[in-house]
Amino acid sequence: MSALQASSLILSSSSSRVTINGAIHVPKLPNVRFTVPKKSSLNLTKQMVIEELNNLKQGFNTQNDDVYSNNNNNNANTSTSLTVTAQLYAILEAVNDRVEMHDNIGQQRDNWNKLLLNSINMITLTATTIAGVAAATASPGTSSLALNVSSTLLFSAAAGMVLVMNKLQPSQLAEEQRNASRLFRQIKTQIETDIALRSPTKYDLKKYMDKVLSLDKAYPLPLLGAMLEKFPQKYEASNWWPSKKSQKGQNESFQQENNNGWNESLEKEMREVIEVVKTKDRVDYERLGNLVLKINKALAISGPLLTGIAAVSSPFVGHGSWAGVLAVTAGALATAVNGFQHGGQIGMVFELYRNCGGAFKHIEDEIEATIGEEEFEKRENGELFQVKLALKLGRSLSQLKELSAKSASAPLQASSLILSSSSSSRGTINGAIHIPKLPNNIRFTVPKKSSLNLTKQMVIEELNSLKQGFNTQNDDVYNNNNANTSTSSTVTAQLYAILEAVNDRVEMHDNIGQQRDNWNTLLLNSINMITLTATTIAGVSTATAVPGTSLLALNVSSTLLFSAAAGMLLVMNKLQPSQLAEEQRNASRLFRQIKTQIETDIALRSPTKYDLKKYMDKVLSLDKAYPLPLLGAMLEKFPQKYEAANWWPSKKSQKGQNESFQQQNNNGWNESLEKEMREVVEVVKTKDRVDYERLGNLVLKINKALAISGPLLTGIAAVSSPFVGHGSWAGVLAVTAGALATAVNGFQHGGQVGMVFELYRNCGGAFKLVEDEIEATLAEQEFEKRENGELFKMKLALKLGRSLSQLDELAAKSASSRANGVAIDEFASKLI
Repeated sequence: MSALQASSLILSSSSSRVTINGAIHVPKLPNVRFTVPKKSSLNLTKQMVIEELNNLKQGFNTQNDDVYSNNNNNNANTSTSLTVTAQLYAILEAVNDRVEMHDNIGQQRDNWNKLLLNSINMITLTATTIAGVAAATASPGTSSLALNVSSTLLFSAAAGMVLVMNKLQPSQLAEEQRNASRLFRQIKTQIETDIALRSPTKYDLKKYMDKVLSLDKAYPLPLLGAMLEKFPQKYEASNWWPSKKSQKGQNESFQQENNNGWNESLEKEMREVIEVVKTKDRVDYERLGNLVLKINKALAISGPLLTGIAAVSSPFVGHGSWAGVLAVTAGALATAVNGFQHGGQIGMVFELYRNCGGAFKHIEDEIEATIGEEEFEKRENGELFQVKLALKLGRSLSQLKELSAKSASAPLQASSLILSSSSSSRGTINGAIHIPKLPNNIRFTVPKKSSLNLTKQMVIEELNSLKQGFNTQNDDVYNNNNANTSTSSTVTAQLYAILEAVNDRVEMHDNIGQQRDNWNTLLLNSINMITLTATTIAGVSTATAVPGTSLLALNVSSTLLFSAAAGMLLVMNKLQPSQLAEEQRNASRLFRQIKTQIETDIALRSPTKYDLKKYMDKVLSLDKAYPLPLLGAMLEKFPQKYEAANWWPSKKSQKGQNESFQQQNNNGWNESLEKEMREVVEVVKTKDRVDYERLGNLVLKINKALAISGPLLTGIAAVSSPFVGHGSWAGVLAVTAGALATAVNGFQHGGQVGMVFELYRNCGGAFKLVEDEIEATLAEQEFEKRENGELFKMKLALKLGRSLSQLDELAAKSASSRANGVAIDEFASKLI
């Protein structure tokens, strides 16, 4: 641990020596090919040739010397560029290693939270049980010294461990490392993008060095001396980016022809977005952050205090009824407080709010620094900046414009405009929301046309072409080529922005999924231990119920424990954390699918504006299908009936069927393939989807029954506990209900019934997506607008886990079964 805390991996910007520790990982870049175009044949305009001939008359030799000198300068520039690239790769290696370090440290600290909480709960509950037994069996002539000493020692040990745990807040420490890991992965993606799209400069070196060091400072690895304050005076948003100094004032001049994608309307839109972020989002997160901070402080004080009271009271159990009651009451309450604080990961929630507040502050700083720069060429391209901002806020470009228009037209109602990661224009702020963050300063500039240095041979060859008849079309070709190159570069840059947003969403859903999986594990363990202990105490109270004994301590402790378990269980059943975790796992996988598709498109062809719209729609649809927030935006956990998940944008296609296959090239389609696809759709509809709908409804009913039974049984046990000892029925009822409640809770949450339901929803959605894709493709009457038929068939076969021949057999069986009026006995998918 001390070696890790030394944080000796700092990459110094002032030293050319890079220290690489043994744990470093060599970065693996994505398999995306970026081909450098070969030197094309030169199309010269008439004016360019005439100008070059004039230079030739003035002395060709002198010009050749200049060209030679320029070539030497170019070689020097190339050497400098290679050095810078090598240094940038060194930073990339350090960033990769930091990702691994924060992942490892985060896992360690997450283990602390789980192990310490389970240990403290078991110790406290055992001490409470012992104190209760000592109080119940206390009578003249009996010695309770052993019970008193053991309960005192256990309570004291628990109090010490709770003090340390509350000081460290391991759930918050783990969340810090998850955030740091995600943000370092952002930097990694930004560096890879820069290397792929252009030659890096010394400015890039400084920029990324500053980012790395700022992130190191914001999320330190060491504990002692460097750990972030866990209980500050007030909530402050996290800050992990280097400060940007921009010029004051506003640029009022948009007279020049090229403003790098900026105009007055876009600047105004950005300023309105800042106002909404400042007055709504940041303010709301500050309110929530301060609220959670106060709750966490109260719990952090209450836990050790109650455990300490129990430890002080334990030695006196048996010497008066008050001591036993105080010991077991304080012990029971301490267990409930600790379970809620660390099982509910309150520290993690506070760090979550700090990070979200920092995300909004980062957006403000980026916009203000960008529009504060008066020279347009020094800004990031306006269209690209707008795309990135929309993705950060989880909005489409049109929704971003609507937001700024609402803010401008109704400034007094700005408080009703809240940015969220949902695609709804209404937008409601949510407790667990994370705002996706994109890289901030990647510029994709199209180089200006440089002065042309021609060799003698090139001029002669062009003159020969001129003699044969100069075609003015060359001018159009040259201009069109430049225009197409510019458009293609801009579209590629925007597609990379979407790719970076998708990468970040993968990290976000992975992190949120881990948090919610922890909720399921920690809360279930806490509830089960509390319920079992309460059941044991109620049983002991029943067995020792004889005249002359006091059962008050046992009754109070079992009642409190059952009540705490019932309350925690109600919350857990409402949230269904196992289902929440499964939602995030599904979202992460589907975002990785989009990432792979974008990388494939970039590798195989030049992307178009259609690709931009397609992937923007996919991202926003997936955001809507699997929301990150909890309150207000959480998917309904107990709907009226099973409905398959839907995470893809709807496709509008032409009606009818194309019957014409007369042309020579049908893009891989023919009547036989169309018929085969229609038969596959029928099997998916009548077998796979129907079966998952049946299973989904069955699991939904089971989950509803369990969600009602668990809290109901625990509540019955809590109501019966005070009467244990005053009648045999009360003890039997309390113990029986407590035991059944433990079994129900273990089956529901230990068996992750909510996760199974989400699994069925996702599988049903997968089949619905197959249907929609086939039907939308077949409905398209123009073959060239469809995906290639052979490729489409291969993709479908892989989705269903079949070979091409097996897909043919399935279609043939379906056609035969339908012709004979019987149901096919085979499922379409061999995977799910």
